[in-house]
Amino acid sequence: MIEFEQFEDTVTCIKTASPLGGQAIMWVYAYHVEDVVIDAGCWNAVEELRTFTKKHKVKRVFVTHNHEDHYGGCAAFLPEAEVFTGPITLESLREPYPLPEFFQFVWGRPEPVTEGKQLEATSIEVGEFSFEVVNLSGHCEEMVGFWEPERKWFFSSDAVPLPSRKQMSMPEENIPKMIIRMQEIRNRDVAVLFDGHRGPILDPQDHIDKRIQFLSNLQVQVQDMVAEGKTVPEMKQVLGFPEPWYLPNTERRFGVEHLIRSLAEDKV
Repeated sequence: MIEFEQFEDTVTCIKTASPLGGQAIMWVYAYHVEDVVIDAGCWNAVEELRTFTKKHKVKRVFVTHNHEDHYGGCAAFLPEAEVFTGPITLESLREPYPLPEFFQFVWGRPEPVTEGKQLEATSIEVGEFSFEVVNLSGHCEEMVGFWEPERKWFFSSDAVPLPSRKQMSMPEENIPKMIIRMQEIRNRDVAVLFDGHRGPILDPQDHIDKRIQFLSNLQVQVQDMVAEGKTVPEMKQVLGFPEPWYLPNTERRFGVEHLIRSLAEDKV
């Protein structure tokens, strides 16, 4: 399914998701600015995305990272548009990684895209806008965001966690690095944060600070337990984070233990 929201007169928010009982399971946002799209939405909305491309000019697609909810819709923009992204994400576009059935249901299994090009520029010009390409690695090994300094807009993808109290993660997430990336975003005096799952956020400082504070405090707590010699299962028991019903269906792609291990072991 697909929905659209307009931000001012310059940014079209493209919301894609899989429906369940007529409602979106979880929206993911792509952003259309002039003739550029930042991220491509999910595969399960690819036909609706193709309809969008027949009515709106898209010459370039910039994919922030190699998770299927952000690159899955790339095929909808071809061959009219060029797709740009980092080298790791290019590999996932060319040969999508295997997905548990749960994620195929939630986002869809992307079609391979062989026409992608490596994003090498440090800035991109989009009509009247000039976007700085910003390293946002942390949520995964390779992720970028886009900063427009005149408007103070930051397209952050998944750099800022969706929940204010992040209590599980993926194996590839480096949580200490995520904290640093959020601090770097906050220090830019952002006016609007264009989030990958919540859309435009007009109070970004408070939004980001809540997440930094929670994860920073959790990092101290985990490090203290490491010093006491506690194992990851023991730390998990102490923290007592609730596990959502769907967690077993992710086949360990999400887990509380991944969050604890990263806070205990990962370096920035």
